Amino acid sequence: MNRRINTVSLHAAGGAAEQPDTYTDRIVKFIPSEVVAGWLAITSAIKAAAQPPSETVIWVIFVVGVFFAAAWTWRASSEAGKHPPYIQTAVSTVAFFVWAYATGGGAPQWPGTIYQPLTATLLLVGFSLLSGLVTKP
Repeated sequence: MNRRINTVSLHAAGGAAEQPDTYTDRIVKFIPSEVVAGWLAITSAIKAAAQPPSETVIWVIFVVGVFFAAAWTWRASSEAGKHPPYIQTAVSTVAFFVWAYATGGGAPQWPGTIYQPLTATLLLVGFSLLSGLVTKP
């Protein structure tokens, strides 16, 4: 599956028509699943560690994840001859933030009372459902 979100029907010369992505396709393509999986693996290892790293190290890992989500989405959804994927990259980067927050992060969890499981769940579901409505390329 191509990672670039296609919002218009394109007809290639001599080829088959490329159909626009459906609502569900857009939701799937907006989630940087490879980066989220990496975040989950790293935070699981941190939680299991006998000596977890400091909160500062966890924040550095999170910031690297944000930048990696943007870079990965840009690379995976860029195509020669088409406009740059600014909106898809922005939405996917926010999606990483939402998924990282919703999964609770490493130990210690988000500082203070920022992390609330109910809020995290509602944010994840709401963002995921709303992101599929983004149709501008």
